[in-house]
Amino acid sequence: MEVRKLPALEVNLDAMRTNAQVLTGICGQYGIDVAGVIKFSDGDLQVARAYADGGCAQLAVSRAKHLKALKETFPEKETLLTRGPTRSDIDDTARYADLSLHSDADVLRLLDEAAGKFGTCPGIILMLDVGDLREGVDNIDELVELAKLVESLPNLKLRGVGTNHACLNGVLPTWDNLTFLVNGAKAVEQAIGRKLDYISGGSSINLLLLKDGVNAMPPEVNHLRLGGTIANPMNIRLGRGLAFPGTREDTVRITAEIVEIHVKDSAPKGESTKNWAGHTVTREDKGRRLRAILALGSQDVSDAATMIPLDEGVEIVGCSSDHTIVDVTDTGREWKSGDTLTFKVRYANMLYAFTGDHLNVEYHYDA
Repeated sequence: MEVRKLPALEVNLDAMRTNAQVLTGICGQYGIDVAGVIKFSDGDLQVARAYADGGCAQLAVSRAKHLKALKETFPEKETLLTRGPTRSDIDDTARYADLSLHSDADVLRLLDEAAGKFGTCPGIILMLDVGDLREGVDNIDELVELAKLVESLPNLKLRGVGTNHACLNGVLPTWDNLTFLVNGAKAVEQAIGRKLDYISGGSSINLLLLKDGVNAMPPEVNHLRLGGTIANPMNIRLGRGLAFPGTREDTVRITAEIVEIHVKDSAPKGESTKNWAGHTVTREDKGRRLRAILALGSQDVSDAATMIPLDEGVEIVGCSSDHTIVDVTDTGREWKSGDTLTFKVRYANMLYAFTGDHLNVEYHYDA
């Protein structure tokens, strides 16, 4: 009998497709196109298929190395690069990115030169920083100057302006800061004498402004970049209190194997200092407890202690780089090495699991 390769990342592609359908449908009611961002999956083409079949207008990644396979597999879909390309990424961006996000003049000139070499005409979305202080110029005058530059470059096409929220400093999207973006877009349109295709309002965090059947964004915003909420809506529900009816949370799970199980003290013996990650740990003394060690650690899934056990009564005690320790005393069942435990995961767990090479990816469909 073939032995299952563990730990495993279990991906329900039907559930992801359903989530894409629900969210593109909601956005579509307000004239908003959705770029399906699959950067968390390390450019996984089966995940991309679920997003494409779910109605995403573009397929988006943050690493230029994923663009070629994406474009060749889905020629009917526009590709979007969500991070400004490095010098070594310029050629792939020029050849395979239909759209890319930019705010640096020198990079734009290099991209224009490469596009001329390959005979392409990449679409450009210029980024305006509305307060979170990540990428983008922070004033409309500079945005207009960048727009004029793109218009002067023969091998680039200015397609829109965009912004980002909440990723660096937690600044949330509001009517006011999105109106600043819209005003920037209008200034650009006046300067270049034509209408832009896209005003890209941000990412999954912007869905906070589309709840309860009300669009609290300026109506000019017609594009969002959604990734994590399609792949893992549980994350935004727990983190932001946001859930959309019809979305599914059975998209991604992680299963790991017990490699050791013993009854042991719950509090450490001797002086407790900092652990492997440099954190000071305090443990409540609960007496002797049944503790299982899983072959899964933070190298595999970021902070393994943030996962959510599916089995009732399981408590995650902690983790190191290669091990996760769980207390199974109160589960009401017997355990042995070789048994498995399955967890719901947060975005960071999912990101590490996909982009590392330590977990076996298992694709599932509804029965």
